[in-house]
Amino acid sequence: MGRGQERRPRRDCSAAAPRPPPDLYLDTTRKLRGPGKTTCAERILYCAGRIHKTGEVHEGTAVLDFDPIEQKRGITINAAATSVGWSPSWGLYAGQPHRVQIVDTPGHVDFTIEVERSLRVLDGAVFVLDAASGVECQSETVFHQAERHGVPSLAFVNKIDKPGADFDMCLRDIRERLGIEPVALHVPISGSELLDVVQGVVLRFDGRAVLVSEMTAAHRAAFDTARASMMETLASFDEDVLASYCHGLSADARTLARAIRAGALARRILPVACGSALKNVGIPPLLDAIVNYLPNPIDVPDVSGTHPSSGASLTRRADDREPFAALAFKTVFDRAGYLTYLRIYSGTLSTGDGLRLGRSGARERVGRIFRPHADQREEVRMAYAGDIVAVTGLRDVRTGETLCAADDPIVLERIDTPAPVVEVTIEPKTADDRERLPTALGRMLFQDPSLLAWVDPESGEMRLAGMGSLHLDVTVTRLREDHRVAVSMGRPEVAYRETIAHAARVAYRHVKQHGGQGQFACVTLAVAPGARGSGITFSDETAGGCIPREYVPAVEKGVRAAAARGIVAGYPVVDVAVTLLDGETHVKDSNAAAFEFAGSLAFQKACAEGGAVLLEPYAALEIAVPEMHAGDVIGDLGARRGVVQRLVPRGGHSVVVSARLPLAETFDYVTRLRGFTQGRGTASTRPDGYEVMPSTRCAEGGPKRTRASHRTP
Repeated sequence: MGRGQERRPRRDCSAAAPRPPPDLYLDTTRKLRGPGKTTCAERILYCAGRIHKTGEVHEGTAVLDFDPIEQKRGITINAAATSVGWSPSWGLYAGQPHRVQIVDTPGHVDFTIEVERSLRVLDGAVFVLDAASGVECQSETVFHQAERHGVPSLAFVNKIDKPGADFDMCLRDIRERLGIEPVALHVPISGSELLDVVQGVVLRFDGRAVLVSEMTAAHRAAFDTARASMMETLASFDEDVLASYCHGLSADARTLARAIRAGALARRILPVACGSALKNVGIPPLLDAIVNYLPNPIDVPDVSGTHPSSGASLTRRADDREPFAALAFKTVFDRAGYLTYLRIYSGTLSTGDGLRLGRSGARERVGRIFRPHADQREEVRMAYAGDIVAVTGLRDVRTGETLCAADDPIVLERIDTPAPVVEVTIEPKTADDRERLPTALGRMLFQDPSLLAWVDPESGEMRLAGMGSLHLDVTVTRLREDHRVAVSMGRPEVAYRETIAHAARVAYRHVKQHGGQGQFACVTLAVAPGARGSGITFSDETAGGCIPREYVPAVEKGVRAAAARGIVAGYPVVDVAVTLLDGETHVKDSNAAAFEFAGSLAFQKACAEGGAVLLEPYAALEIAVPEMHAGDVIGDLGARRGVVQRLVPRGGHSVVVSARLPLAETFDYVTRLRGFTQGRGTASTRPDGYEVMPSTRCAEGGPKRTRASHRTP
């Protein structure tokens, strides 16, 4: 793997050595017929010579959608990794062979864990947008995820030959909705021709071939407008471009390319390419842009971590000579056992190497090393810094686990796992299914950390929680088809939460004096509303040793156990700051169990006095409908307790309605939308936090569940 030259078993590690490649992440939106992200990835493989015949998503023949469930549904469910070799035809690295690693991820919001763990380990992102739809809500969410991870990006506006395509509208959407300045690398002339703004030439496409010709007078006006806009944007941070701009001159192509790369790496601009992936239009220039403008591992900052024992801050540089450090970002189970995908940040990895798990210190030994290509694997003997590989032989390595050198350990930042928002009950259909279900679920939970499963102690029902109805439906399908466990699934239920409306302070005394050793504990707790998404935070502000230090963890344990059980309707309590202020002990009867019990009941009492309320999950919704149906859409949203945030005209006689409404009201929304728009309306959603449920809604008999049913799985 390398920028400049392909890797060999032995190579020079000096500063002049070949650069590692950029990593690539492709995004799409929720709609089943999305912007064409997987089609784009398929054409990248074709134009780079990795495959010799292109497959189609709608036919179930795409290389990267290899799972039978993906082929049947026509959407991407699993992140699929591959790599291609590419030599740019022009630019900063013209003629140099590179290897670009690609991870094609789902665009559907229900599979957001695949997006999160891919963004955690990749160095660059490509956002695929529909030329007629612009930036949709899920693309906006994923862009800000990439921003949070510090991942530089570029955009590819696909389907420029589609009716209603509007490239200028896409640029405006990027500027307004993503909050970043777009720089158009190409301008569409027709469905099969592009005007290269950097080089000042016309590009025509014939299969894998790119035909370059000079501009004509008909192209001059479009070129001058796009080049002037590019110069103005780049001049704001590049001195060489600024000098040309101030003198009324146009900078040369290499100066512009260098400025675009610097701006993209600093996330000050978003380079925008365009084309039609289905017809191979714009794919070779997109690959050139990936190599020229996105980072390779040595361009990004050193990865940070901590020492597992001392907690001291450590860093690792993308260098083969550094101590080994890698992050396990995905685990899959197949007939050969568990296959673990690693991003290697430093050092080298060889077959048979012994590694340490960063946090636990347990030892694992690498079996075989593969370079993945969708569901195919190319075995290699050694992997290097910057590589993404799949390995066998790791028994207990979960998503987000650090693997490092035993004599120089480090713990890297874990991968954030989103909390499930929808639950269902599942029931095995036969006695054999009931017997096999625990093993099958255990394997699926190991692979997908955004799934939760537990047994309701009161009803004995098995409950399954995930990111949405489709996520749970796919999980049940996998149980049946991959693990031969047939289950029936109940109606989806929203995962509500509880919190408090205002601060409260209580003192609770726990005394038990009958039979044997007594129990005594007295605690004073203060609770206050916390920020949304903060969970339960606990702090100890006792003074003078009123509560011995060894009992404080017991109080916290009791508080968190009570929060998991819920106060009002049995849902977990979240977003509450808890402070331990004071307490009393007894010389004989005080113990950890007594303080755990006191902490639990004090928290319940404090939340009751703090005005416990229910939180319900909300969703951001974007609906594209003909203008004549906009009134029907707005009226229906109002009936569902939705709030319309904006209406944007799009493509002549269409309008995009952006709204926010309770997640519980979205389960049957698409069906209803198609009904009153004669099948012409489309919608996409994404999670959008929690809000307090109105008191009138609770008074109508809001959600209730048994307290015991939502214990930690």
